[in-house]
This record gives sequence, C-alpha cells and structure tokens, in this order.
Amino acid sequence: MKNQSPLNFAHQNLRNRSFRGQNLIGADFSGSDIRGCDFSYALLQGANFKQVKAGQTFGHLIFIASVAVVVAIATFHAVSQLIFSAVGVTPDEPAWIYALALFWSLNLAGVSSAIRGMTHNRYIIKCIATAVSGATSAALLALFYLHGNAATLKNPKSAVMTLVFVAIVMAIVGFYSTKGLVAVGIGVAGAVAAYGFTFLVVGVASAYLSTQNFVWGLLWSVMALGAIALLIISLKQSFKDMTSSFATSFRGADLTNANFEGAKLENTDFSGAGSRHP
Repeated sequence: MKNQSPLNFAHQNLRNRSFRGQNLIGADFSGSDIRGCDFSYALLQGANFKQVKAGQTFGHLIFIASVAVVVAIATFHAVSQLIFSAVGVTPDEPAWIYALALFWSLNLAGVSSAIRGMTHNRYIIKCIATAVSGATSAALLALFYLHGNAATLKNPKSAVMTLVFVAIVMAIVGFYSTKGLVAVGIGVAGAVAAYGFTFLVVGVASAYLSTQNFVWGLLWSVMALGAIALLIISLKQSFKDMTSSFATSFRGADLTNANFEGAKLENTDFSGAGSRHP
C-alpha cells in the first residue's frame, strides 16, 4: 500500500506518540519534537527528520532516576545485611551453606547483569541474561524482606518455595523486558549485586594477603579484578537502560534515504534499523 501524498507532521509536538509498524514513507517530521516516540518497525523510507528533537523527555528521566534510586537503596540494604550476616561464618557452622549460597547468588546476579552489557545485538542472550539477573536479584530481595536472615530461618521449606516462585516470575518478566522500566530495575539490582560480590571477593583476597598466604591471595586478587570489571560493565549498562527508557525508538524501522540533517539524536535507539542515519 503506497501513500498518495507524504504525511505532514512538521513542526509539531509529537512527544510519546506511537507510530509503531506504520507506513510513513516520505512523511515529513522536520522540526518536530519526537522525544519518546515509538517508530519501531515502521516504514520510513525517504522520511524527513531534519532538525527534529529526539531522545528522552526530562520528566521521564526524573521518573526513571527516582525508580532507580529506590531500587538501588532497597537492594543495597538487603545485600549489605545479608553479607554482614555471613561474614565470619566458618565451614563447620550450619550457616556455612547459606554463606556459600549468598556468595554464588551474588556472583550469578552480577555476572548475568554484566552479560547484559556485552551482548550488543545478540538479543536472545540478552533476554536470558536479563531473566537470570532478575530472578536471582528478586530471590535475594525476597529472602531478606520476607524472611530476614537465611541462617536463622524458622521455616526453610516455606522460604525456599517463596524464593522459587519469586525467581520464576521474575525470570519470565525479565526475559520479555530487556528494555523499559523493568529492565532499569533489574539492571540496578544486578549492579548492586555485582558490587556486593566484588566486596566479598576483595575482602577474601585482603584476608589471605594479610596472613601472607600469597598464592591464594593472588588468585582471589585476580578474581577481584574480574569482579571490578564486571561491576563497571553492569553500571554502564544500568546507565544505558536509564537513558534509553521512554526514549525515541527506531528499532527495526526501514530508514532507507531518511534525512536526519541537523537532528538531535541523543539516547535514540536505532538497533536493527535499516538506516543511513549519521
């Protein structure tokens, strides 16, 4: 189906409108505010986007940042309390199994969070990594806020069932939410988990080095460097999630010969687009 004449959207306030999948061949958006617009999978061959203002509105950025801060505070409080309850636990104590579970849970959440930032165009891997990070982080939060310290659980069976349920629900939600507000929450929680894992590894490395056990100290120090690298990647991905949520999206759109001369395209998503944008 061909347009009889180019659609005229020039010099308009089009913020947060959806043009997803529409036939907009030759449409004129010049000079318009298209922040927050969704052009995903639209036909935009020869469309005019000269001097448009794309990206994210200030109001959305403030809202997303507020959500991220709340998630970060809640996760940091839970993770820090769980870590301090596990510090000093020895292998001959019953709580040792919980300390190990916490260590590997933080590791899994942090690593999967970092993988989200290394997938680039590997969409299915990002879906899986988001699901794993979301499930693990949610389980840690549920453990602390619903059951307190795992080492002193009065009803372990009930706690395990709750954690499994929460993890499954968040895995499903995370798999289908690689972008948007849910992705921001999962990313921030994963970054905090990565920080917690880094804190533990650095602490173990310091303990070995302080007792002059240099072999194990060196091995844990190498692991600490890797954990720091993963933490940095997680933080960068969290920032990317925040700046791309509710932003202009041309994901999968056909932008052949589209004109973006003089356009402001900060934080605009062109992933998978057939385009010749700047």
